[in-house]
Amino acid sequence: MTGSKTSSNIAIIGSACCGALLCLLVQHLAKRNVKPKDPEVDYSIAHDTVWASIGGALKSSHLYIGDRLGIYTLLREMCAEPGSSVTAIELADRSGYHRRWLREWLAQQAAMGIMILLPGTGNDDEDLHYRLPRATAEVLANPDSPEYDISMISVIPSLVNRAKTMLPDAFVTGKGRPYDEPEVAQGIDRHHSIEIRDIFLPIILKTANNGLAEQAMIKGCRVADLGCGAGNLVFAMAKAYPNSRIDGYEISQQALSIGATNLVKAKLRNAFLIDANEDPLGKHVHEYDVITTFDVLHDSPDPANLIRQVKQALKPGGVWLLADIAGKPTIRENVSSNVAAGTQFAFSTCLCMACSLSTDDGAGLGTLGFTVPVAEKMLREGGFKSVKVLYESKK
Repeated sequence: MTGSKTSSNIAIIGSACCGALLCLLVQHLAKRNVKPKDPEVDYSIAHDTVWASIGGALKSSHLYIGDRLGIYTLLREMCAEPGSSVTAIELADRSGYHRRWLREWLAQQAAMGIMILLPGTGNDDEDLHYRLPRATAEVLANPDSPEYDISMISVIPSLVNRAKTMLPDAFVTGKGRPYDEPEVAQGIDRHHSIEIRDIFLPIILKTANNGLAEQAMIKGCRVADLGCGAGNLVFAMAKAYPNSRIDGYEISQQALSIGATNLVKAKLRNAFLIDANEDPLGKHVHEYDVITTFDVLHDSPDPANLIRQVKQALKPGGVWLLADIAGKPTIRENVSSNVAAGTQFAFSTCLCMACSLSTDDGAGLGTLGFTVPVAEKMLREGGFKSVKVLYESKK
């Protein structure tokens, strides 16, 4: 979005048969003779949902272990050659992890479809050969790939723990909790780094305000990232646009601590991280040419205040690039046609809405709450005259 002249909004936000004739016949008979299941009388619907959820939670714990311990990275290297495979013995020797635990983990991974257990007859460790398929390895163990998609697995244990420790009280008191777990901040930053690299920098920033925003950043201007987390977007913009000063504003002490370490490693002289509790963005009147906000507004207890701060901090004609979750406009539409809604609403109660309700008067928008219609209304109420959707992910 921009100040008095133009403004922009971006919504961003993851069987074989024995013959065709037989398939067609089965489908035809199914359409004629099989009635849809009725949840009023069919207990299997609830049973299946319960056990699919239990299985999903336990399977995610094993994805977490594979990611955290670097096992997927090792397997990607060991299975790099076509037809290559590993045994628990070889993986134990290479990783230093205990063979018995790896035996169970490899078997679980094959049973859930991550690994492939190669054909054979023996059942000893030396007989059980596993392969991590190339495409699966890209998703799980190659951060440079556009297909990399395991980052958010690292937040799951913390979110499940919130269901045990925070949610029961929240349902009674109405009060949530802000982000305060290091793994949550790190996991979200890992996930965002891919979107920043593949979508924000090459697509959004280059087209915003007909390219004028990027031109200003190339020449040199003041840029702020509101809700910068540990600084991924700040550092990415600082590297790409060395003539511009990039300030990151954040309230999370966990994120700021991680960001400070990252900033030292990055060795960037034009990047700065600012504690917004002590020095809020709104204090800087008409200082910034470009402001970015990435996946923040729906989490905020007071998004209207953040909108006012951005309006005040932007120079006349400045540009605000705002990214948020691309949900459907209504609950009914999300429930009926958003395939990710079950997961997104769960994220919301455990994390996003919990953060937005972490104060007594929190807005409580939640993961799917800052839709395009809501954004347009709030932004115009906050003084922005023009709102334009630049990009919306359809995934």
